[in-house]
Amino acid sequence: MKILSFAVILLAGGTAFGQTVYQFLNLDVSAREASLAGSVMARTDDPTGFYYNPALSVASKDREVTFGFLKHILDINAGYLFSTFHFPDKGYFGVGVGYINYGSFTTTDEMGNEYGTFSAGDAVLTLNYSNYLADNFSYGVNVKGIYSSIASANSAAAAFDVGLYYNFPDNLFGVGFSILNVGKQLSTYGTAKESLPFNVRIGVSKQLEHLPVILNLAFQRLGDSNLSASDKLRSFVVGADFLLSDNFHVRVGYDNLEHQQMKVGLSSGIEGLSFGVGLKFYGYGFDYSYSSWGKIGAINRVNLTTAF
Repeated sequence: MKILSFAVILLAGGTAFGQTVYQFLNLDVSAREASLAGSVMARTDDPTGFYYNPALSVASKDREVTFGFLKHILDINAGYLFSTFHFPDKGYFGVGVGYINYGSFTTTDEMGNEYGTFSAGDAVLTLNYSNYLADNFSYGVNVKGIYSSIASANSAAAAFDVGLYYNFPDNLFGVGFSILNVGKQLSTYGTAKESLPFNVRIGVSKQLEHLPVILNLAFQRLGDSNLSASDKLRSFVVGADFLLSDNFHVRVGYDNLEHQQMKVGLSSGIEGLSFGVGLKFYGYGFDYSYSSWGKIGAINRVNLTTAF
């Protein structure tokens, strides 16, 4: 019998090593948000914001699109495209497409004889709608189609997200809440259906009045059934976006749970830390982020954003 070695795929599926499928849904899809450790749940005009909180498309600009590329550890790459639209009489809409390619792997038998190669990948399509419940108070819904393949086997699922966002404009403060990946598999790899990476996130954002910085705090793994109650409390992320000018931002973030999970032995380094910059020029926005996994490696992301 041929043996397929999936260890690398499982590692790359996300930062959590749980017993759920489609762990790639936990990856950040935006260089801007990744540089803030995924801490933004409110007050962002990033076109990818509705992926984190479906209600945030009300804060995005009309007819704006962002293209993203992720360079993961080993030979794993991912790409994303997100866009937002506003129709005054109907509401706010968003669409996002993402894929991740895990590369090529060798098929061997028990004796190590090679029988060719196989590939693996994941994809997700996200459709978003949001609108206002009241002044400064919005809701949003995402509908997702999910597809995954390993060699000749494949799996598909459908899911939805819901979110709320309240903005306090006089205080430069926002609160966001989202429930993500509620759904089920439509087809499975084996005979048993597996659960999706259900998640609950809550966060706040505050722009300081006398300093050019936006601070973010979020708990991002509150619905993860693979985590203990204490781990869920440790799942906080923080981020700071320094507005050095209208066209130049410097960002830093910290994921506490990732820091705990990624450190090797008793040693501790910069696991869970992320850094990034944002530039705007001639109608284009460029964002870059670097996310450290310590001795395991690092993830680099870039995004290019423009209006159309």
